This record gives sequence, structure tokens and C-alpha cells, in this order.
Amino acid sequence: MATELCFACTDKDYARPATTITCSVCKKEVSWREAVTHYMGHGKKSGNDVVCPICNTKVKQQEYRNHVRRHFAAKRGLFYICGICGRSFVTLRSLLVHISKTHE
Repeated sequence: MATELCFACTDKDYARPATTITCSVCKKEVSWREAVTHYMGHGKKSGNDVVCPICNTKVKQQEYRNHVRRHFAAKRGLFYICGICGRSFVTLRSLLVHISKTHE
């Protein structure tokens, strides 16, 4: 059962539990635990750079993983919200650690 990315895509103040998300690039349903890794697989290599499949920005290969993670971070008021599961964090760094441990 696919679930929308409530906090990242809408102005709703609640989170729906997500088990899968639909990839905006290939429309495949992906487990929320593998969302970042799946999106990283869509990157196109261009020399030492990678073109992000979400925003079409050229990013250095060593910075690409963090770049993709940031696409799933949303700022709401004083908190940072995970765009995949809806958990909130006080700092962006703690959110990025959560994304790396939970959604990759």
C-alpha cells in the first residue's frame, strides 16, 4: 500500500504511516527503508560528478548521498521533518543521521 509523503509534499499537520513510497522517477513502489538508496540508483554519472534524478543538479560523487538525503528533509516551524516517515527532529544533522540509518 503506497503512502504519500505527507510532510514533504503537503501542508497537513499529521503523518500517515508509510510502508512503501512511489518513486517519482520510475513510478516503482519502493520500501521506505530503501528510499534513498533507490533514488541514488537513478543518478547519471558525468565524469567525477553525478546528476541528481530529483533536481537535475550536478553534484560531486562523494557528496551525492548527502545531497539525495536532503531531498527528504522538510523544515516545519522549529523542526525538521523526515519526508519519508514523518518523524520530527530538532536539528538537520539529527534528521540526516535518521535518514541514513533508517531509510538506506
